[in-house]
Amino acid sequence: MLYKYDKKALKEEITELNSTGFTQITNYDQKRETLEILFSASKTGCQIYFYMDISPKNNNFQKKNSKVIKQGSFDQGKLNELISNFSEVYIPEHHKKLKDFFVELKNYLESNLDKASNNANNYSKELMQICHGLENSTNIFFITLAIHCFVILIKILVGQFGYSGEGDKPKFGDFEAQRHWMELTIYLPVKEWYTNSEINSIEYWPLDYPPMSGYHSYILGKILNKFIPASVEIEKSHGYESPMFKMVMRFFALISDVVTFHLGVNLFCWYIFIYLKRSKNRKPSYLLYYIVLLLVLINPLMIIIDHGHFQYNNVMHGFFVLALFFLYTENYILAIIFYSFCINFKQMGLYYAIPFPLYVLKKLFFNNSKKNNNNSLLSLIYVALYGIVTLITNIIIYLPWLKSKRINDVFNRIFPVRRGIFEDKVATFWCTLNIFFKLNNHFRTNVLIKLALIMTIFGCLIPIYAMLKCEKITKRICTQCFFIVSLSFYLFSFHVHEKTIIVPFVAFLLNLPHMKNILPSFTLIGMFSLFPLLKRENQITPYYLTSILFYLICKTTLKLIDISRTGKNKTDEEIKYKQNENLFFYLLEIIIFIIMIFYHFVDYTIPPPEKYPWFYPMLNAAFCFCYFFCIFLYSNYDLMKMVFKEKHSKSEKIKYD
Repeated sequence: MLYKYDKKALKEEITELNSTGFTQITNYDQKRETLEILFSASKTGCQIYFYMDISPKNNNFQKKNSKVIKQGSFDQGKLNELISNFSEVYIPEHHKKLKDFFVELKNYLESNLDKASNNANNYSKELMQICHGLENSTNIFFITLAIHCFVILIKILVGQFGYSGEGDKPKFGDFEAQRHWMELTIYLPVKEWYTNSEINSIEYWPLDYPPMSGYHSYILGKILNKFIPASVEIEKSHGYESPMFKMVMRFFALISDVVTFHLGVNLFCWYIFIYLKRSKNRKPSYLLYYIVLLLVLINPLMIIIDHGHFQYNNVMHGFFVLALFFLYTENYILAIIFYSFCINFKQMGLYYAIPFPLYVLKKLFFNNSKKNNNNSLLSLIYVALYGIVTLITNIIIYLPWLKSKRINDVFNRIFPVRRGIFEDKVATFWCTLNIFFKLNNHFRTNVLIKLALIMTIFGCLIPIYAMLKCEKITKRICTQCFFIVSLSFYLFSFHVHEKTIIVPFVAFLLNLPHMKNILPSFTLIGMFSLFPLLKRENQITPYYLTSILFYLICKTTLKLIDISRTGKNKTDEEIKYKQNENLFFYLLEIIIFIIMIFYHFVDYTIPPPEKYPWFYPMLNAAFCFCYFFCIFLYSNYDLMKMVFKEKHSKSEKIKYD
C-alpha cells in the first residue's frame, strides 16, 4: 500500500492527523526519516499501524501491522482482506493529503466490516452461550456420558459385521485366537501357558502375548466356561461360532475397552483441559475437553480393529493412557504400575518405552536441583524406589514362570524372531525397501534384527535429544516424543503388523489440538493402510462408513476450535502462515481422497497381475509408508521448533494448549 505525499506539507498533515481522533502519530524520527501512524477505529474495534518512509529515495507509505483490540468482535483475517481490497481500489493520486486517506479508510471499514462480521459475531455469541452452558456441572456429566454412549453405539454397530477368520477353516483368524487362549488358560496350569505341547501347539494360535493378556483371557474364559461351556471345551471347541457366543465375545471387547481406554482418556482429557487450567487460575477449556474426548474415542482405527477385526488392543492403550495420566500428575508409582501392565498386556507397549523413564528422571533431577542443590541424593533415592517398584511389579506378573524356571518359554513366544522382519504387506520401511531390494536374499535374520534396532534407535534420536536438552520438559513436548518414538518403532522395528499403526496413533491423538491439521489426512491414510486386511474380513462397509463419519465429525469439531479462538491477537505473518497451512492440508486431503478413490476403483475392477498377486496391497503399503514417513519428519521438525522456543524463551513456558 503506497502513498505519494508532499514532504513540505508534512508538518501540517501531522497536525491534521492528530486532530482527527482516530489517528495518532506514534513516532516521528527526523534522523532516520520515518514516521509511524496508529489508526484506531473504535466502532469496529481494530488498530492498524502504518509506516512512512519520508526519505527522498523511497517516499512511500505502507501498512506495517494490524490487530484486533475488541475481542470476539470480528475475524482478524477478514480485517486484512478488507484492507487489501481497499488498497487495490484506493487511488492515492486523487487524494493529496494523508487525512483524506484515513477518513476514507475509516468509512470503508465501518460500512463493510460490520456487515462482514455479522456472521462472525453471531457465531461468537452463540459459541459463548454454548460454552457457558457446557460449564454447568450437571451438563458436564450428561454431555460426557452422551459422548461415551455415542461411541459405544458406533462400536456395537461395527461389531454387527464380519470379523477376523469368520468361517475360514481350518485356522480361522484372530477371533478364534482370542477364544483359543481362553480355552488354553482355563485348562492348562499357568506355568504351561507358553510351553509347547500337543494341546498348546505353535501351529494353532499359541499364546504369544505377555502374561497380562493371559490373565485377561483366563478371567473371560472362566466366565464363558460357566455360561457357554461348549465355547471353551478343550480341543473340541476349535472354530466355535454360535450367535450367542459371538455376542458375548463382542461384549467382552466392549466392556474391556470401556473399563480401561474410555476411563483413561476421560481422566487424561479432564486433567489437561480442565483441572490443569483451574490449578493455574486459567479458564478451563470445556469445549476442547469434549472435542478431544470425542475425537480420541471415536477414531475409526481403534474401533475397527478391536470391534470389527476383533482384538483387545484398547486394553493396552487404556493402561498406557492411565500411565500417562499418572505420569503427568506426578503419581510416578501408579504410572510405573500401569505402564508395566501396558507392556505386559501386549509387547507393542514397548513402543512407548523411551520417553517414559526420561520424563521421570528429568522431572526428578531438574525439580530437585531447582529447589535445593543438595537434593541430588533424594533424587537418587526416588529413582531407586521407582526401580524397585518396576522390578516388583514385573516379578509378580511373571512369578509362575520364574518359579517353574520356564521364563525362556515366555520370551520365545512373545518375541517371534522366527517369523521374519515382516509378514503381510505393511507400510513400514523394510516392507517398502523389500519391493526393490529383497532383504532375505542378502541378510540373515540376526543381521536384520540388528539393522532394525539401529534404524529404530536412530529414528528416536531427536526425541531423546529433546528430552535431554530441554531444561524443563513440558507435557506437550513429552506427548510429542511419545508419538515420534512409537512411530519410529512402527516404521523401522522388526516384525510389525499392519494393525500396529494404532499404537503411535493413540499418542498422536493425545497431542490434539496441536496436531489437528494433520488429523483428517492421517486418519484417512491410517484406515487406508488397513484396507487389504479389512477387505479379507468382510469389514468393507464399516471401513467406508466409519472413515466418512469420522472425517465429517473431525472437520466440524476442528472448525469449532477455530471459531472459539477467533478474535485472539495475531500478527499478519501468523495469520498468513495459518491460512497457508490450512490450505496446504486441505489440498492434501483432496489429493488423498482422489488417490484412495482411484485405488479402490482399480482394486475392484481390474485383477492384479498373475505374477504379482500381492501387487495392490504392496502398492498400498508403499504409498502409506511415504505418507507416514512424511508425518514422521514433520513431527520431528515441529518438536525441534518447540525445543528451540523453550531454549531461547525459558521465561515463557510452552503451554500444552
